[in-house]
Amino acid sequence: MRTHRHHASVAILALLLILAGAAALRLWRIDTLPPGFHFDESFEGLEAWRILTEPGYKPIFLTGNFGVAPLNSYANAVMFWLFGLFGGEAGPTAMRTTAAVFGVLAVLAVYALAGEMRGMEPGLSLAYPLLAAAVLAVMRWHIHFSRIGIEPIIVPLVWATATWLLLRGWRTGSGWSFAGCGAATAASMYTYQGAWVIPFLMAVNALLLLLFTRAQQNRNLPGESTTRNAAIHTDTSQPPGRVSADASFRRRVQGLTLAALVAVILVAPLAWFLLRHPDLLLLRPSQIAVTGQEAASAGFWQNTWATLRMFWPFGATGDLDPRRNLPGAPALSLWLAAPFFVGVGMAVWRTLHGRPAHAILLVGLAGLLLPGALSDNAPHFHRVVGAVAPVALLVALPLDWLWHRSLLILRFVVVILLAAAAFSSARDYFVRWAALPDLYYAFDAGLWDLGRWIAEQPAETPIYLTPRSTDHPTLAFAWREGADSRPAPVSFDGRTVFPFSAAPAPMAEKYAVVEHEDFRTSLLLPEILPEAAVEREFLDATGQVYARVYTRPAGAGSAASPTHPIDIALGDGIRLVGYDAIPEAPKAGEGMFLRLYWEVDARPTADWTVFTHLLGPPRPDGSVLWAGYDSQPGAASLPTSRWQPGWRIIDEYPLDLPADLSPGAHALEPVSYTHLTLPTNREV
Repeated sequence: MRTHRHHASVAILALLLILAGAAALRLWRIDTLPPGFHFDESFEGLEAWRILTEPGYKPIFLTGNFGVAPLNSYANAVMFWLFGLFGGEAGPTAMRTTAAVFGVLAVLAVYALAGEMRGMEPGLSLAYPLLAAAVLAVMRWHIHFSRIGIEPIIVPLVWATATWLLLRGWRTGSGWSFAGCGAATAASMYTYQGAWVIPFLMAVNALLLLLFTRAQQNRNLPGESTTRNAAIHTDTSQPPGRVSADASFRRRVQGLTLAALVAVILVAPLAWFLLRHPDLLLLRPSQIAVTGQEAASAGFWQNTWATLRMFWPFGATGDLDPRRNLPGAPALSLWLAAPFFVGVGMAVWRTLHGRPAHAILLVGLAGLLLPGALSDNAPHFHRVVGAVAPVALLVALPLDWLWHRSLLILRFVVVILLAAAAFSSARDYFVRWAALPDLYYAFDAGLWDLGRWIAEQPAETPIYLTPRSTDHPTLAFAWREGADSRPAPVSFDGRTVFPFSAAPAPMAEKYAVVEHEDFRTSLLLPEILPEAAVEREFLDATGQVYARVYTRPAGAGSAASPTHPIDIALGDGIRLVGYDAIPEAPKAGEGMFLRLYWEVDARPTADWTVFTHLLGPPRPDGSVLWAGYDSQPGAASLPTSRWQPGWRIIDEYPLDLPADLSPGAHALEPVSYTHLTLPTNREV
């Protein structure tokens, strides 16, 4: 008894050390690494903020960003609340802390599942659960996504928990365990669309358990009668072993039925929502799935090979996206890849010899890798991150075999392998990956820094932003943080349109220009606002300019005036005050721009479209339209409903001149929403 308590105490201490190590790898520098606040994270962060702050907003499915399961946003809403209690802020650090918590819980769930497997598989030692948990704790693939605030990190936790409760219910007959399995299975449907395979995996697992158990009972029946069985046996026409086995089998079937019933009840609200919105059910899968019969067939096998090959520890076999991986690095380091391949072989061998728990590992591995084979850009690490749980359990099989030999040298080898894996993961993530300059753009670090700077500016300061829209989630989250101090800036795409105060500015105006994307505004500003000067620069990880903030001083005028002034009131507060043709003498087969100058007398009440046409002699088909371009102002980046009184707006439209354009008079015809023709005969 004392020895048993001693072993239990050692196991608990070892588990606590593993969990502490897992937490350290997932929380160290979580406030700075990864940098920035990526689109997907900030979208879910905004949803979490709405859940927390908007009464009655409790979505069953997130309809934005092509459809997202809501569990992660609810978890982040709780974390935002907890951070607020202790003086913290809602934002990327809070969300990434949520992901780290899910990561550590997955380590614990894998430990529990491995312990349940040990109860079914006498060949596994007391160390197996600890080894499986340690493998997941130091696996760089899992560490990486435990530090990003997106929903795929929940998948390994859900799979391991559902499988653990299924095996526990099967072993003990506990209705609570079966009900918990059903609840965890239902949770997968609210987790991530790549996790929607888990209910099918649980059904396959249940079938495997039924088949393996019935086969085992049939093999053991002749010698199964015991005194206890005889005591409960009342039907003398049947052997007592058969009665006991049948009763146990029926209880297990009833437990599986309970699990299925709980899952169906809990999934029903989501199923009803998706039945009423079938477009959301298939929107995201249809975007990433390989399509077309031949393409799908070829793509499936290519993606399957790429997904399997990502475990090969030599060469650039892994995900190439720096947001998801150290580009090209395999999913497992050499220290874990070698035991993984051995573990797969051991699981196959033991499955063939009637060991259902090992079959469940193989089913979990294949099923959780399936989304990668069915979608584009394989290997895609975050779509298949759920597979880290069965991978950890498979890696632990040969490590446990070595440990079970009770030879000090073999146990030393196991410890060295795990230590080397931990060192390799820490170096690859915190040193090699953290130093990648690509992370600045991969995680929208520049946009996040610019957004937070703008949100801190005084509310009365006019701020213009190009070319990003203020509804970009990364920016929108920054506006949320600054909602008490200032409104969102005016956004426009400076590559096609430019707004400014026509009269000398009554107060300083600031133009925030993402020059990494908008090449034109910095060239246009000296022409339009010659007194504007650079106030601040944002540099990327390589020291190059990402964005600049230009300030137009109070009282500064504008030098922008049209080459061809006119003054036509079009209604709804809009006047056309001139235009430029660029170049003045365009040639057939080349392009030209029509630059329009608008002024705003009163805020327009609607969004209007501008039609720009080049009219000339009838063409062979009878048409007089030789070129044209129709769009809302600024390629719809600055619709007229957002125009403000006192603005002058420079708005450009490209025209591609046909090669057969005949010399002579053609009319450039900017046509307004009122269909007024503004003829300006020009020779081309």
